[in-house]
Amino acid sequence: MKKINWKILNLVLWGQVIISFFLPFKNIDNFEYQIGAPIPYLSIYAAELGIAPINSIYINPFSFILNGLIAYYLIILLIKLCKETKVKKEN
Repeated sequence: MKKINWKILNLVLWGQVIISFFLPFKNIDNFEYQIGAPIPYLSIYAAELGIAPINSIYINPFSFILNGLIAYYLIILLIKLCKETKVKKEN
């Protein structure tokens, strides 16, 4: 088993946080909005005025890490494919 490339994993997880601002929200019962792809990991609940916004947010750490691992392995696969095609072109 190969070591984890922490630099790529770090970039994937930060990218996931940044991309969540641009992804479309999934509206559930006009009360809850879910964000995340392929698995929703961030839930925002419609709260009354006067309640702190941080109290209406729930982050599912398991889904967040699972999304990160899925994206990490996809990027590693793409890097391997790019290296293989580069070697084939040189030969």
